[in-house]
Amino acid sequence: MLHLGIDIGGTNLKFAIIDENYNLIAFKNLKLPIQEIREVILNIITEHIDNLCKDYFDISTIGIGVPGIVRDDGYIVVSPNIPQFSDLHIAAYFTQKINQNTKIQSIKVDNDANVAALTELKIGKGMGKSNFIYLTIGTGLGGAIIINHHIFRGDNGSAGEIGHYIFNPFSDSEEEKSFRTGVLENYLSKRGIAKIAENIIENYPNSRIISENKWDVKSISDFADSGDAHSIEVFNIAGKYLGLAVASLANIFDISTFIIGGGISKSTSHFYQSAIKTANNRALPHLQNKISIEKSEHNEQTGAIGAAIIGSLE
Repeated sequence: MLHLGIDIGGTNLKFAIIDENYNLIAFKNLKLPIQEIREVILNIITEHIDNLCKDYFDISTIGIGVPGIVRDDGYIVVSPNIPQFSDLHIAAYFTQKINQNTKIQSIKVDNDANVAALTELKIGKGMGKSNFIYLTIGTGLGGAIIINHHIFRGDNGSAGEIGHYIFNPFSDSEEEKSFRTGVLENYLSKRGIAKIAENIIENYPNSRIISENKWDVKSISDFADSGDAHSIEVFNIAGKYLGLAVASLANIFDISTFIIGGGISKSTSHFYQSAIKTANNRALPHLQNKISIEKSEHNEQTGAIGAAIIGSLE
């Protein structure tokens, strides 16, 4: 029996097929046409599901990870980074749309960070750990909290929205979306890191970011590794933001293990050095020098594998 996982991100669309022992059988990574309307995106996903079920006819379950608040019946309440998917019963949609000749028995949907954390718990850096916090940093910033080997979901099933931690209380409130004002995701994400670079640009006239006009996170990370002072400072600041968030979470939950996934997790060591220094400096005394911040075990494949795992669970 095989299980299909779909990781729908703000930038990429990923598919993974695993067997009963969580071994990866196949993986596909595509660009998500984020500018398209809901129906176009859903049709693209449906087409890929049908094709994969033809190629791997033993697929019996589907799991889907999406950014945002997801009810346990597969209804997406709100998805800030894929607004087309807000107010969408995605499980019911695919149940109706996929080819009825497949062997699919069930479709489950969960928050993308939750499914990624499940991968770390079962076959990654979280194996053997009772408690840890997973952060996925990329287009947005998501999180999952593992307590006693289980995902902590809170009263409404939406615990772990670390990207919506109010990081700057002095930011001018947006009346329409006050819940998005001054949140950590605005400072620690692809756009947030580019904004850091822009904010300190006057101090670095010889910056490679400026001379080569490359503002994406990967380029800035590469420039930092090659010694560009502007890029190093960008990641020192971004690392400080991460470290402050980690220290706050460690103080609240008494959890010292943090696993970082998402595209930004592949960034320069300057990012992690700054983060761990800040976290251990700002955490409560009994936590200092106990905090660990590690890169995800599977990284690019983590979310899709986790989606497949959650789909396979009873």
